[in-house]
Formats: sequence, structure tokens, C-alpha cells
Amino acid sequence: MNNPTVQSTLSVLSLNCWGLNIVAKQRKLRLAAIADRVSQEEYDIVALQEVWIGTLGSGLVILSRFPILSSSYLKFTLAGKPLKVFQGDFYVGKGCGSVCIDHPEIGLMDVYTTHLQAGYGNHDDYEAQRITECWQIANSVRSSAGQGRHVILAGDFNSIPTSYCYRILKDHAFMTDSWFEMHTNTMADSLDRLERNQLTASECIQLFGITCDSPLDTWSKHLLQQQPYAKDIGDRLDYIFYRRTPEITCQQSRVTFEEYIPDTQMSFSDHFAVHSIFTISAKANSAFENDYAPVPKQISRPDYTRLQPDTLHSIIHILERDLLKATSTANGLLFLFGLSNIIAFGLYASQIAVPFYFVNQPQIAVISSVICGFFIIVFSVISIVSLIVGFVFGRNEQRSLRQYLIDINVCLDNLQETTRRESITASKAAAKASPSSIHSSTTSYSTSDGLVIKHFDTNTDK
Repeated sequence: MNNPTVQSTLSVLSLNCWGLNIVAKQRKLRLAAIADRVSQEEYDIVALQEVWIGTLGSGLVILSRFPILSSSYLKFTLAGKPLKVFQGDFYVGKGCGSVCIDHPEIGLMDVYTTHLQAGYGNHDDYEAQRITECWQIANSVRSSAGQGRHVILAGDFNSIPTSYCYRILKDHAFMTDSWFEMHTNTMADSLDRLERNQLTASECIQLFGITCDSPLDTWSKHLLQQQPYAKDIGDRLDYIFYRRTPEITCQQSRVTFEEYIPDTQMSFSDHFAVHSIFTISAKANSAFENDYAPVPKQISRPDYTRLQPDTLHSIIHILERDLLKATSTANGLLFLFGLSNIIAFGLYASQIAVPFYFVNQPQIAVISSVICGFFIIVFSVISIVSLIVGFVFGRNEQRSLRQYLIDINVCLDNLQETTRRESITASKAAAKASPSSIHSSTTSYSTSDGLVIKHFDTNTDK
């Protein structure tokens, strides 16, 4: 008896919980409400961000209905700035967490969750860092796919769908945006209705996948929007990506947790959640279609990518610009280190010399000694911090950016070489396919303005 294709579903949820202690408002109440809500639903995999159990840490959580075989954590090489103390990103060890689960029907599946570097304000100083973070994630995801594993990638990416981060995940990691896949056919109509002001804020949440800065979110509606052109409806920053194969395809995706906590007038978080349901086909047809992710043999090749040269050139430009800025900042801090040492030495010399000039005025000598001592401490601290940040962090940041530039330039070179070879192959194939009975002789000459004119004498054998 032939066993038909066995199908089941996989329910995945991703939510940024806004659980930062002290800073997050009504933290305990909201986290308890989120926990109650999650426990009442039939989710198979839950990816949470900003769930801290200590002062520092990534804040990432992955819950699974299926057995977890292993776990790992990929720390980002670039995340935050050490002098941006109150932002805290440099000190918490931001990265991407992952677990390998054993699905009873389709086998091994790697589940990733992450929270990329935020932009903070209208001027985004961290675009280059997010690009490097996504490049790290893409390489890790490709490694999982190269082993033949299924992949789910969920989290708060702090990136809109037109960003370079999104393109890297889509065209280099070969991940499919589950929400967009389910709403592609209705997007044109939704945009048209938005232009004609026919949509409410609630409708925009579902039609455009809004997860952050919505006017309906009680915690973020009063904040300045991250994207000025989307102030009225908010932004889509949270995603559930997956490796689309014959065994796993998306059947439904929507924004959830957009309502208020029961019996309150507050939202669950400053983000809404994304909920995607996938169809699992244990004995699916192994024939791959064009919209499936590449097979492991393809994706295991480091030079295989769908990123376009223009995209890579733009990414390189952003990283080079950030490298120049990082170099300038580091040099400025090292200059401040030298200047602080000179000032501290001068104050120390003054502290020694003043008592000799004011032998008969001990009060002045004491006051001068106290003031000089205070400023010696201040400039010594400035000197030490400038040295550590300017030399240690500054050099490390520059090395990391240069390494990413090398990696992406290699990717670009390989892509251009592949394109060149394909062009030569296509030209040869076209030449072989042309009629052999036509013979042409060509005469050319150049005019004074550099234009090359060619005459063709064509003889056709009959």
C-alpha cells in the first residue's frame, strides 16, 4: 500500500518582549501576560527577544515543543560603541542564538533567533554594523543549509524590507520571508488603498506586517518613528524567515499580540509579534522548483549568491565609509590620550611647584594642591578611557571592518568572474548556433572623432 504524503503543521512565533529591567515600563506585568498568552496557544517554536534574567546578556530565548539536541551562540564582532554606555549594546554581547531540534517528521532543523543593533534616533550610525551582523548570520545559516538541515530564522532585525540587511538574508542566505510570501499578491492593492487614505491603522498592521512604531501600540505611539516616510503606519522590523524546501512551506503568516493585555489599556510590548504556520510534508516530492531554496550542494559553495553587483558595491561603500569614520574616531581618541597625559603631567608639576612659590601662604598651596589633584584624577581617567577605546576597541573595529570588506569584495569578484564566464559561454553557444553558410568580410576605419565605421561584404552560398 502506497503511503500518501504525510502533512502536518509547524507553528512559529517571534516577539520582542521589551523586557529591559528599569527602562521597560510595567515589565513584570507584561512578561507575565506574555507568558500566559504563549502557554494558552499551540505554538511549536517560540523565539523571544529582550528577555533578560540578569543585568547583561543577549536577552534571547528559544522554546521548542520538539527535542533540542544542541545549542550555540554566535557573538557579533561589531555591536554598539563602548562610549555609548546608556545604549548598552556593546556590553551585553549581542549575537544570534540557535538550537538544533529533532522534528519527528522531517528530521534536523536549526532554529535561529537574533536582535540586531538598533539605530537610535533619526540619524542611523549603525547601518554598517547591522550589515556585518547579517553577514555573520547568513554564513551561519548557509552552513546549516549546507548540511541539509531545515532552517528557521526569527527575531527583531531592526531593518525594513528595503534594507541591505534584508537583501543579504534573502539573496545570500537564501531565506524566504514568510509574511511577505503570504501577502505578495495583495501588496499592490494595499499600497493603492493606502495612497487613497482608505486604510485604518489596524488594517495597516495586517496588510503591511507592521510590528513596531504603530500608532495603536501604547508604548511606542508617542515615540519618534524610525522611518520618516512611514510615520503614520509604523515599521516592519520583525520577521520569520525560513529555508523553503519541498518539505516545509508557509501556509499562513500574520501579525499578532497587537491587542491590549486583558483588563488593561496597555500593549503586551513595544513590538507586535509575528506568527507563521508552515506545512510539513514528510514525503514530499524531491523535485525542486525555482522558488525553493538552493540544494545543499549549491549553497555549500561559498561563491554561490544571488546578490547583485550593485548591491555589493553599495554595501562596500557603506562599510568603507564606516571604516573611515572609525579610523578618524580612534585617532581622535588617541590624540585626546596624549593631550590628557600632557595636561595631567603639567598639573602634577604645578602641584609640586606651587608650595615653593607660596611658602608664606599655606592656604593657597593646599587649595591649589586639592584642585590640581582633582583634575589630575579627571585627566588620568580620560587618558585611560581614551587609550582603551581608541587603541583596543578602535583597532579591533577597524580590523573587523577590513575583514568584512575583504569577504564581500571576494564575493563580488567571484560573482563578476562567474558572470564573465557565463557571458563567454553564451557567446560561444550563440556563435555555434548561427548559420554556417554566411561568410562576412569586414573593413573598418576610424574617423577624426574616434567613431569606428565598419563595412560588411556578405556572400551567401546557395
